[in-house]
Amino acid sequence: MALFKDVKKPIIKAAPTGAEISPLRPVYVPKQPPCGGNCPAGAEIRTWLTAIAQHEAYGRTPEQAYEFAWSKIVERNPFPAVCGRVCPHPCEDGCNRKEKDGAVAINALERFVGDFGIQKALKLSKLSEQKYEERVAVVGAGPAGLSCAYQLARRGYPVTVFEAFAKPGGMLRYGIPRYRLPLDVLDAEIQRITELGVELKCNT
Repeated sequence: MALFKDVKKPIIKAAPTGAEISPLRPVYVPKQPPCGGNCPAGAEIRTWLTAIAQHEAYGRTPEQAYEFAWSKIVERNPFPAVCGRVCPHPCEDGCNRKEKDGAVAINALERFVGDFGIQKALKLSKLSEQKYEERVAVVGAGPAGLSCAYQLARRGYPVTVFEAFAKPGGMLRYGIPRYRLPLDVLDAEIQRITELGVELKCNT
């Protein structure tokens, strides 16, 4: 019994309702959630997942929640429908939920939101109406080059992307089988980038 005399037990008090309450309280620690920390694109996964899961609490319809989720994803990544199909989803490896029953199907949800954006013809938006005179050249119209052009264009820079092949997309077009990534999905997400004013010069 001596072993237990030095153990400090939490004091249990009674609430006015008769329920027992503990003085122990959770401490908020401002850390990045492991799902977001594992994402190479730095996506704010928790933000858009919460928007979908708790849309009623935020006063949104499901469609409004999907549109908000899409807008949060494309802040970092202009290819949600593509990534939802081909990404190896390391975010799910870090998901805390897997310790209980199973990781949240983040990849499948991203694909759904990306397809929703295509079906609803959602448009990418610019961060500023300011237009810079300096022109920027990007070599290669693969996912990295197109993402770079997208981030520059939305900040007001005129961008030209030079691509050696006949069509843009890089490994997304020429390296991934069509059963994994249909061309209409890829083309739809590339078209949104060109609608921001990005110029593509293929066969160069």
